[in-house]
Amino acid sequence: MNSFGGKWTEEKIEVFIKYIKAYMHILKKYPQWPLLYFDGFAGSGEIQTKDDDLDLMEGVAARVLSLEDPRAFDVFYFVEMDTAKATKLNTFIKDKFPAVKQKFVSAADCNEKLIGLANWLRRPENKHYRGVVFIDPFGMQVKWDSLRELQGLHIDLWILVPTGAAVNRLLKRKGLSPENWFSSLGDFFGVEPDQIKERFYKVNPQMNLFGQTEHLKIDKAAEEAAKLYKERLNTIFKFVSNPLEMRNSRNAIIFHFFMASNVQVAMKIANDIVKNQTA
Repeated sequence: MNSFGGKWTEEKIEVFIKYIKAYMHILKKYPQWPLLYFDGFAGSGEIQTKDDDLDLMEGVAARVLSLEDPRAFDVFYFVEMDTAKATKLNTFIKDKFPAVKQKFVSAADCNEKLIGLANWLRRPENKHYRGVVFIDPFGMQVKWDSLRELQGLHIDLWILVPTGAAVNRLLKRKGLSPENWFSSLGDFFGVEPDQIKERFYKVNPQMNLFGQTEHLKIDKAAEEAAKLYKERLNTIFKFVSNPLEMRNSRNAIIFHFFMASNVQVAMKIANDIVKNQTA
């Protein structure tokens, strides 16, 4: 069982499932296109939230597998690096959804499987497939090079970006972060480390007591991280939604939840769902 999040976890799932239902409503008009669902951090099937030790939620896998009307996915591919969780998820799916034929659970790294998915979709015999990729890591496990493999494919991507939970924590408030932290951030955003420095730090106009130049982290770094990630997604996909901003109990930003697609109507649907969720 996963122990993760709280009300914001429920909010994320609700937004995503609303999108899937809208997606299926459109795709039911195109039965000639087989549909694929890929989950890069699938967990074990259920979620125990931090708000209440007894509060159990169906995970995204169960919610998506349950959807049949107006249409169901034809192929389900779940990735979970934790072997114990992957085994539990596999048992959970077989027990709860025995009628679903093409369902696969892989105990592997999401980055590896994203590249494999992209290669599979580029085969001539799979050109008619349409799909949704759902990626919700807690940290910065997803490499930019892996996401870039999705460029040009008939894929709608939903991705949870740890703008506050991870990115902001690697940016020291006073003074520059260690070089290896900038390298990690550069890999995550797909930019050079120096671009991270320029984007998130400003020079204090007043020198310190030793006459040295001092760097200060900009205000609202998590929001700036979301802005940068959206810009980067737009180098892979034609359209990127406004993100769902997710905050913890102290009202601090922890994640931004994006949708990216090569279809404009998909972005419009995602923006409407996010807007209604936060109204």
